[in-house]
Amino acid sequence: MVAIEKLKKGNKTYFYVSKNFRIGLNKWKKIRRYFGNKEPTKEDIKKLADEIETQSLQEKLVKEKTEYSYLKDEEAEVLEDIKSEFNKFMKNLPETARDKYIEDFLIRFTYNSNAIEGNRLSLRDTHLILQENIIPQDVTTYEYNEVLNTKNCMKFVKEYKGDFNKTFVLKVHKLLTKNTKITLVGRYRDHNVIITGSPHRPPSHFEVSGLMVKLFIWYNNNKNKFHPVELACLIHSEFTRIHPFADGNGRTARIISNFILQKNGYPMFFIDVKDRRKYYEALDKSDVGDERSFVKFIFDIIINQLKSVSK
Repeated sequence: MVAIEKLKKGNKTYFYVSKNFRIGLNKWKKIRRYFGNKEPTKEDIKKLADEIETQSLQEKLVKEKTEYSYLKDEEAEVLEDIKSEFNKFMKNLPETARDKYIEDFLIRFTYNSNAIEGNRLSLRDTHLILQENIIPQDVTTYEYNEVLNTKNCMKFVKEYKGDFNKTFVLKVHKLLTKNTKITLVGRYRDHNVIITGSPHRPPSHFEVSGLMVKLFIWYNNNKNKFHPVELACLIHSEFTRIHPFADGNGRTARIISNFILQKNGYPMFFIDVKDRRKYYEALDKSDVGDERSFVKFIFDIIINQLKSVSK
């Protein structure tokens, strides 16, 4: 949106029409057009705004049309800056510091992802298990295994060279749920389920296999048509709508989203357990067709978690 600027010189006021264009992280360029000493009409403003847009296209400050389905152009540009700065940051870190950063992320991802699903272990408990090999008091075997399972699954994902497919999904679920209360490990559900507190009703278990095949086909046909963050969010929301497993769908979906981002060179993220309500609300909106809300939710999380790296 253009702005009308007033510049006073002596007893006269001069009018300009201007617009700011983002050219980098916290970097902007202003294009300004002088009008005169009379306030411009709507027609005048439109004419000068068109000239500004023409110049911005010539200088490649903006794209001729929006390339993305759910991200705004400026959001996609911020993500590109974040991606570039994060990769540079990781490359320049000493090996020991890089290892600590990766370990810290694993602890926070593991704690929050499990806590969202009801695991009672604290962030400190998770640290003790993963880094000190200490089992805190009053920890159940299932809670302890959920922590180790997430670590092993993340290791698998980081080393995995394939793509998003049935074999990958079943392997992720198996790694996340083995030796827990979940009985159908690494297998699609064989019964109908409900999502407590959600208006969405997952499809019949008879439909799950066919819907997952459609999801894999959709991914292969569209993985180069969407921004990686959009793609990660769309797969996440559709996966949770199908709810292919008896339990462990949320954990699996969050791993899959991060796999897609990592595969495309973007940093991983975690959803803070404190944002669990907002997370579920964004998913509920996607269930009724508002995918933008979930994409924006994840976008904000990625930016907030990595903004310190990009300074």
